[in-house]
Amino acid sequence: MVQLLPVFKGFTVDVKLKQFRRVKKSTIEFSDFDSEQGEKLLCKYIENLNIKNKKEKKILLDLL
Repeated sequence: MVQLLPVFKGFTVDVKLKQFRRVKKSTIEFSDFDSEQGEKLLCKYIENLNIKNKKEKKILLDLL
């Protein structure tokens, strides 16, 4: 089964690999959660999660 990963501010969020990824033309930009850019994106992403939504609550729990 194919699982669609969430997208936040143009980045695909991969919780298992702990990365944000964005494709621009022929390049792929990676930002690990523990990088400076990744930490900023992750904080904003967590702030925007709706924990009343089961899918988003699971994402938050996976991040912990």
